[in-house]
Amino acid sequence: MVEMHDRPLKILHLISTLDVGGAEQNLARLVETMNRDLFVNEVVCMTSPGPIGSRIEGGGTPVISLNMRKGTPEIGAVVRLRNIANHVRPDIVQCWMYHANVLGLTTLRMNRLVWNIRCSDMDLDLYGRVYRWTVKLGAFVSRLPVAVVINSHAGMSTHRSIGYHPRRWEIIPNGFETDLFRPDPQMRNAVRAELGIPENALLIGLICRFDPMKDHATFLQAASLMLQQHEETHFLLAGRGVSLNDPHFRSLLSGIHALDHFHFLDERSDVPSLCASLDIACSSSAWGEGLPNAIGEAMACGVPCVVTDVGDSALLVGDTGMVVEKRNPNALARAWSELLDAGEEKRRHLGQKARDRIVERYGIKTMNQRYESLYTDIAKQNTHR
Repeated sequence: MVEMHDRPLKILHLISTLDVGGAEQNLARLVETMNRDLFVNEVVCMTSPGPIGSRIEGGGTPVISLNMRKGTPEIGAVVRLRNIANHVRPDIVQCWMYHANVLGLTTLRMNRLVWNIRCSDMDLDLYGRVYRWTVKLGAFVSRLPVAVVINSHAGMSTHRSIGYHPRRWEIIPNGFETDLFRPDPQMRNAVRAELGIPENALLIGLICRFDPMKDHATFLQAASLMLQQHEETHFLLAGRGVSLNDPHFRSLLSGIHALDHFHFLDERSDVPSLCASLDIACSSSAWGEGLPNAIGEAMACGVPCVVTDVGDSALLVGDTGMVVEKRNPNALARAWSELLDAGEEKRRHLGQKARDRIVERYGIKTMNQRYESLYTDIAKQNTHR
């Protein structure tokens, strides 16, 4: 239960980017739906605001940009952030993701500083030096913030193993917009008509940015295997960089046949419609997932999911879908085939269970209550010092 305050608590959020991504969308959902009688939010973006920044501002929450270049530390940004914090005088500074976590230390508000970590077992060798150093520095100074929010049990275990030992862990799973993400036959039919997919064809989807951790290669190999047995299947792939115009992505298609059964959509703003059009949703990630937004959104749309056993994906899906070994195209294709063979009625039943699970356990209201209670508790502790 959130206590009433003499005045609304001021929350200053610091985030690395406001491009389309899981952390960014969760921040947007949070500030849009928090109790505005009790909490006032402002958002600082380290780089130039992207589409999520426009969404947040459109919802009435101010967004300020530090205009930093990605991957480049800047003393001027530290000064600008200090000036913003001194002007706002926040009760809580909530940072989102590694770079923002470290930069947030420069506000010198340790007993008001909360970090947020969104991933699990990262393969740091695949990322740049600044990123690797930032993760390791975070471990070294992880006792400085008053609390660290993490969205998965797997993420907490991984970060403990690499040296993160904060004063307080707080596990707050993602919250999903179940009014926006919902089963919708009209959206299903509209997407299929747009893409030229037969109404009765099985449609399997992977909705995520093009990134090594998402392992599009395994998904595409599994799709090729699936087509050998079920040649009527179609595949929808959407997300930033998932495009034939990207040479790195295009290189994964060597040896993939029946490309007319693949629909590469790049980044789209109509993700609820895309989710509603699917028969099966997939996460093929090889590492790094905390609690995948794309799977929770598909489940909210009544779509059964097949996920690799990475992060808290298995915990999210529960008994409403299937979990397979990572980096195993054969296992992925077998799971798809099993759901196909189970029939439409079985898939519909699993999809309804999936939506019920999201509504009951992973709704926006549940997430907000956890954040609001955390902020209230920290503010109360500070008033008693």
